[in-house]
Amino acid sequence: MTYDIYNYILESAETVRNLIASKEETMHDAVEYLADKDVRRVVILGSGTSYHACVAAKRSMAKSLGIPVECMYPIDFKDGEVVRQEGTAVIGISQAGRSTSTILALQKAKELGYYTISCTSERNTPVQEEGECYLHLNVGEELSGPKTKGFIGSIAELALFAAVLACRKGRMTPEEVSALENRLIASSENIPDIAEKSRAWAESNIEELEKCRRLIIVGYGGCIGAMMEGSLKILEGVRCSVTGYQMEEFMHGIYHSVWENDYIIYLAEPGEYYSRLKGMLRYFDEERHAHQFVVTSDKAFENSRNAFVYPFRDDEDFATMEYVVPLQVITKVVSMRLGIDCNIPSDTQFHQKMGSYRY
Repeated sequence: MTYDIYNYILESAETVRNLIASKEETMHDAVEYLADKDVRRVVILGSGTSYHACVAAKRSMAKSLGIPVECMYPIDFKDGEVVRQEGTAVIGISQAGRSTSTILALQKAKELGYYTISCTSERNTPVQEEGECYLHLNVGEELSGPKTKGFIGSIAELALFAAVLACRKGRMTPEEVSALENRLIASSENIPDIAEKSRAWAESNIEELEKCRRLIIVGYGGCIGAMMEGSLKILEGVRCSVTGYQMEEFMHGIYHSVWENDYIIYLAEPGEYYSRLKGMLRYFDEERHAHQFVVTSDKAFENSRNAFVYPFRDDEDFATMEYVVPLQVITKVVSMRLGIDCNIPSDTQFHQKMGSYRY
């Protein structure tokens, strides 16, 4: 086997640059498909990593298009879209292009008379065939089970597609699209360096991290997508109990279950909620004695062994692209320590057995 999750992480920055460079080719058909349509609402459908990318891209997309943008699990859309909303465009995203639930949801969208776009990395797949139009997710090959560069690339693809479409509709100028591209590059260009430093940090904490059997990841603001995706990555690779919570939701009952054998990782981006997070750190240190780790750009934590401190860009829309990287790296480092090959699914036939993929 020549592929590895860590190498794919390192390719993320180049993936974003390639997406931007190829946008005229890869996005042209989908942009023209919606250019003259009265789109009043966008619904993005995806499962797992694709759904988390939707969550991370949603804010930027809504700002570019000036209309509501919603993220939904495909089955929730299939079963719950009971009131037809005129002018809805549905984007079904699936990196592998085989998700049964995304196929069913796109079929439901067409039954409702919605505009439909399928978005996949692999071409000529069952998901691609279900959209009235196709948007290529140009992230390149990613053979490992847990996806990393595909997550970063999906965020960039969705955000950029919305901006290019908004420009085509006269809502944004080419200069504004270029500015967004620069922000995407700025939020991804340091990923290889973040990964290398994260690896050294995780290895320095490995004796504590390898004992974790229950982990909670807490995030807020622009890091919700990173919290969700980081939880999934560690679940997939380390195969211990991991749950992610938005910080305010964590405070509404979850805290009752946290004690000295539990682990918490905080994604501590600066902003409105940062002071509350620091209060949580003090509380669970002094009163529950939990194992706590922090990912932050705050230099005040530089002398803390359990803090990964890095000068993140902290972009209000794309912070997830940076803050997820230490969690992706923890997946690799801890799984390797435990003798788990996180590149290979625990059951390579699972989707065939469950019917959750179509081939």
